[in-house]
Amino acid sequence: MTRAEVEAAFDAHSDAVYRFAWRMAPEAADDIVQDVFLRLLRGDVRFDAARGSMRGLLLGVARNLALQRLRAASRWSAIDEEQFVADPMPFDTLDIGDFVGRAVRALPPLQREVFVLAEYEELSLEEISRAVDAGVGAVKARLHRARENLRRMLAPLRTSMNRAG
Repeated sequence: MTRAEVEAAFDAHSDAVYRFAWRMAPEAADDIVQDVFLRLLRGDVRFDAARGSMRGLLLGVARNLALQRLRAASRWSAIDEEQFVADPMPFDTLDIGDFVGRAVRALPPLQREVFVLAEYEELSLEEISRAVDAGVGAVKARLHRARENLRRMLAPLRTSMNRAG
């Protein structure tokens, strides 16, 4: 890709890449975004429109970099990923947005990434499948588990809102 094409991709997609990176690895989001676009500029990553969208490609690269960071920090275990079942989170004086954000960040990385890509970045199941290098069935299963875990974690919010309203 030419420098101008990379700059255009940066202008169009850097916010989405940053949002995803921040939700996956908040402390490293800036570095991840920089690495994604450096890899694109250097030609380490190649865009092929027949395989999907530029945004999907960039989010896939960001995903791989975030998982590398999580593995290096020893906070990620492939064995336990799919077995995670959340307990309700205490809803105290947090803002609702902060409470939901904390719940999303508490999801295991594989569930969190598909949830963020589906709900926040509005990618299709096929685009998510390509971005995370997993089959559509695996993406559906992870997304279902993520939503179930969030439902459990956010139960105190529903109870609190029912009492208030």
